[in-house]
Amino acid sequence: MIIGIGLDIIEVPRVKRALENRRFLAKVYSEAEQEYLLKKNLNPQSAAGIFAAKEAVAKALGTGLGTIAWADIEILKEDSGKPYVRLRASARDRLRDIGGLNVFVSITHLKELAAAQAVVEG
Repeated sequence: MIIGIGLDIIEVPRVKRALENRRFLAKVYSEAEQEYLLKKNLNPQSAAGIFAAKEAVAKALGTGLGTIAWADIEILKEDSGKPYVRLRASARDRLRDIGGLNVFVSITHLKELAAAQAVVEG
């Protein structure tokens, strides 16, 4: 049963500008995500896709990012390139509180936009 959905879209140039500030990178992205982005030379499309996915997951959890820390939602990649979600601390607690079992995410991007959708399964 689906118990939450979230959708987000962001402008890639906005994230590209934000990446110039290393504090943004440390605040928004987990260590594993930062390693991935550094391997991709801080590709703004990849960074924007992860950003949008985090927002979508927070919306699917019903909270937004005000009560859940950015780093508590990790967007990682399988070897095939398929994104998956790993929740920690407040995000994991929220999933449990709403009766969620799994979170699925899909990411897409164009030159100027990145979007993501998240679904929480209960």
